[in-house]
Amino acid sequence: MRWAGAVGAAALVVGSMIAAGIALRAAPARAATEEFSTFDPEAQERDDESVIDHYLARFPGDWRDEWERAPQAIRTSQACLTSGLWMIDTELKLTSPLGRSARFGLDLHQDQSDILSYEYWDFTFRFPTRYGAFTALFRPQFEKSRQDFGLTWSLGADTTAHQLDLIFGLEDAFNNFWEFRQTQVGNNAAPYERHPWEPALRYVARHADWRAEIGGRYLTPARRRIQDFGTPSLSRLQTLWGTFGRASLEARALGLEWEADGENRQALSTDRPVTPSLDDHHDFRRSWSGGFAVRRRWRGDLTTEARWFYVGRHQDYGLPIGPGTFDGIDRVLALEALWTIDPRWTVRLGGLHDRVTITKTGVTPWISENTRVESRAFVGLRATFGRVHMEGVEGIEMDPEPYDVWFVHDKGFLRLQTTF
Repeated sequence: MRWAGAVGAAALVVGSMIAAGIALRAAPARAATEEFSTFDPEAQERDDESVIDHYLARFPGDWRDEWERAPQAIRTSQACLTSGLWMIDTELKLTSPLGRSARFGLDLHQDQSDILSYEYWDFTFRFPTRYGAFTALFRPQFEKSRQDFGLTWSLGADTTAHQLDLIFGLEDAFNNFWEFRQTQVGNNAAPYERHPWEPALRYVARHADWRAEIGGRYLTPARRRIQDFGTPSLSRLQTLWGTFGRASLEARALGLEWEADGENRQALSTDRPVTPSLDDHHDFRRSWSGGFAVRRRWRGDLTTEARWFYVGRHQDYGLPIGPGTFDGIDRVLALEALWTIDPRWTVRLGGLHDRVTITKTGVTPWISENTRVESRAFVGLRATFGRVHMEGVEGIEMDPEPYDVWFVHDKGFLRLQTTF
């Protein structure tokens, strides 16, 4: 019956993904226009090993439950991408009583990498009711036109079998919205002609032998006018639209732990003169991935895992950069073992093999190493001191590279998580 439940959950997740038309793995909805406007999958070619770098920068799965259930915690993952780029993924959450049951929260979301770049400080006000909890969010920015608001209705919690969050975000709330007339962006006036909204959802099902999670966000099509009052003919119209979704399914069966997940992110932007012109800076980009993993705990101190995942990246450019297209496919096999020496120390050993296929047409803005194979061995050490978890990973280059490599060093990765 338990296995039947896991199969039923898989059918539910797959059916939801098909209905949505995208591959999904859920994360709390936290996006804004900055996330979609900075999204650039071809820019990952600045780092020829970007996909396996991001794989090694993931937070360990063993840390997840503690993070989700802690009301106050911080975690950060940082890594070297290139000689000039340092990836940072940091989350902070703090809470304080707002009354007998209401809570005030402060959340930091910082994501800076070769894929996208944004930083948010969210002030939240959560009010439990008999029909679920309602949360109001305010996200301040130096430019008032970029400040965001949001409302969330939540049912369940991180300790319940089912948890649902329905979110409605109002992006750039003070930019030409109803009676508000704060339309300055930088030194220009940039009022919206069509204002963006961002509905989102997250659903989690937790059971003894399986766990499913699904979520997504939709940034409605937005259009704004970049007004040049000195030379009206130079005024421009900019548009932006985007979607993001993720889903995952985990199950224990046949003495093994199974995992499947997927993700899809896409965005479309244009930037054209108000006067008729073929020069529209059309830029459509999409990145999607899917993967499977199987894990076995051989005895109390040894765990092995095999994982295969596929990453597809596409970008289509219009004039004046293009016309041009970029397509990249990464096929990655990852094998690793975890040896727990004692409750405080764990050694991590493994290897990665990435077969990358690159296809370009016309003109695109980024230089690529083109079709290639990237292989890496790695060794890591995890340590726990009180409530503080830390992990360091050292990559070992396994391929001849067209650039200088110091001895066999191939990137370093650092992670930290603690609760308060």
